[in-house]
Amino acid sequence: ENVFIKQYAKIEVSSNEYKFIYRFKHPSTGRCTQPGECGFIFKYSDDNYIHVELVTESQYYIDTGVHYHDVISARDMCMYLFYTVTFQDGTKPETLLISLSWIAWLPWLPKGTLWEIEDEFLAYNVSNFS
Repeated sequence: ENVFIKQYAKIEVSSNEYKFIYRFKHPSTGRCTQPGECGFIFKYSDDNYIHVELVTESQYYIDTGVHYHDVISARDMCMYLFYTVTFQDGTKPETLLISLSWIAWLPWLPKGTLWEIEDEFLAYNVSNFS
């Protein structure tokens, strides 16, 4: 069973580093008494290549409104981006869902004059925990 989790917030740490914040209570978390909401953060950095990492260190979560439970696993996730595309022939803009791993394929997708990220989601397979 997959669930889609919408990105809750994006915090700029520096010109090439962001915190992607997700609110999500994993099915195996149980009752949580920690302050803030259950969730997790992906650290995004771009130093001539894109690097996305699930952060597990609690100090990285300070002042974000979420806290991390060690049941979260990046192995079971896939990041997706919703793009709004305006095609070169002037046709009506469309929305495409593209896995982050397919971003390298953008040059081979339908040619658009304008590609804009509309939203960011994660697909998370929680079938092992229900």
